[in-house]
Amino acid sequence: MKDVNLEGLSKHIEEATIQTWFFEEGDMVSEGDDLVELSTEEGTAVIPASATGILAEVYYDEGETVAKGETLCTIDDDASKEDEDDEDDDDEDDEDEDKDKDDDDDGDKKKK
Repeated sequence: MKDVNLEGLSKHIEEATIQTWFFEEGDMVSEGDDLVELSTEEGTAVIPASATGILAEVYYDEGETVAKGETLCTIDDDASKEDEDDEDDDDEDDEDEDKDKDDDDDGDKKKK
């Protein structure tokens, strides 16, 4: 799990207000995606995803004020690794099926 914290604001800004979440809990995000737009006394800022994975939990709703350093949300970066592992397993299964099919074809030729 990877926490996304409220960081990168000017030194004298101590809080920001959540304006818009660009993703919902359960959505897949990629590192660098814009996650949330915040407003401060100086203007707006966008916080990007710090990892690729599933947006597991959002801790603040739109309109709420967040102090600098607080955790905005959590990204389950293990989920994206599991998806990659599942794809690898699928590839291996496909190869096994192809091999079995070839074996069957050889058997058909011998019978004739």
